[in-house]
Amino acid sequence: MSNKEFNKDFWQQFIDTNKNFTQTCVIKNVIPEDLVMKLKNAVVEGLTNRFKTKDLDGFRLYFPSQGKGKENSEFIDELYKNPPLENEEIIDYCNRAFKEKFGLIVNFLERHSGFISKELRMITEPLLEIIGIPATGVDVTVFIGNYGWTPLGIHQDHKGENVLHFHLGPGDKTMYIWDQEKYKDLTGTKHNNFEIEPLLEHAEKYDFGTGDLFFMPWDKFHIGKSDDLSIGVTFWFNNPSKVKFFDRILNTFYRDYIHENKDIIAPQHNFLENNDTFEEFLSILKLDEEILNGSTRDFFKYFYNEFKHGLLSNAGWQAPPQSREKEDKYNVDDYEFLLEKEIYTNEPFKMIYKVDEEKEQFYLYVRGTKIDMRYHPELINIVDNLNTHKTWKVSELLKNLEIEWPIEAGLYFLSMIYDKKGIEISGESRTVIQEAENILLEEEN
Repeated sequence: MSNKEFNKDFWQQFIDTNKNFTQTCVIKNVIPEDLVMKLKNAVVEGLTNRFKTKDLDGFRLYFPSQGKGKENSEFIDELYKNPPLENEEIIDYCNRAFKEKFGLIVNFLERHSGFISKELRMITEPLLEIIGIPATGVDVTVFIGNYGWTPLGIHQDHKGENVLHFHLGPGDKTMYIWDQEKYKDLTGTKHNNFEIEPLLEHAEKYDFGTGDLFFMPWDKFHIGKSDDLSIGVTFWFNNPSKVKFFDRILNTFYRDYIHENKDIIAPQHNFLENNDTFEEFLSILKLDEEILNGSTRDFFKYFYNEFKHGLLSNAGWQAPPQSREKEDKYNVDDYEFLLEKEIYTNEPFKMIYKVDEEKEQFYLYVRGTKIDMRYHPELINIVDNLNTHKTWKVSELLKNLEIEWPIEAGLYFLSMIYDKKGIEISGESRTVIQEAENILLEEEN
């Protein structure tokens, strides 16, 4: 099967097999060899970019020899100082970096791998067309190692978060599963349980190897076993509880609409009657007066819409990519080089915009990030053209805007989008796909 055959019929059969995301299943030999290679290279790409930007969020390392479930932060520091070598394959890197049994769990790989964020999302696009985008999006976690039992012990995933595991090998993996009620009867619902052996006779057992897909709904208690080095790329469907969804909406408010003002507020006389601190409270909010003076319902609806616009502009990925400023020290103000370039947008990403003509503001949502710009009607045409995913000469793209605005304004607009990885420059660099294809060609020759 080629990745083009992960079509709507395939995913509909997948849904039928797992009884609408309620039953664990293994689908054998469906990930083609070339996609296995590309995903392995994407893992290297993601690790390399993580190490380069010093992003430690959701990066967990375990050595079974050092105790069950005990994370090792000291060796993580050493890993970040010694990233994969250029063109080093993931298995070679692991054999070089680790001198004993290990388990590595890396969250949000889509932030750091262009291939994962684009190609894996395209593979799952027909599936998400059938079921819809989960309310808090999708994300990718990678499991690497030869750690034996999963370092988390027998556990249950977060409520509503179903997982699809793309197994890249080379080692096989076994997953042991217990239904909630059975596990409750056996253990009283003990989480992160390392008393494994006595419970195995009561478990369902699923074996899978290179090229297999494994699906598991969130409510199963489970533990994996990987005695030989293997890599699993897991795609998560985040269907949140109502309270978790509410919390995620509020995070949009905390993240984007509060000034980081750390001035000290002085002690207050007449504490109940003194409203000076209320003005101090309002002073750090980055909100327009009409939002502050509107109804509570409108207040929450505003952030609800902001969250959804951001998520959809990132094709449902929960985490926006690292900016080029953070990844490569890109300077948004150094935009002149763009004038002679050809640019395009990657599928499946589409920018979303809103216009406030009264305030003459143009709001653009790019890969999960919001950009503000003074409004001009031609900005809509520029974004609509880019959303076709065709390749455009920058000079041609900006020619109508240039009639009324200086060319620098248009270049700055594109530079902001480029920084957020909303556009690519044609021919700028080889992709992970090309590198994998070249390796396969060399092996065939």
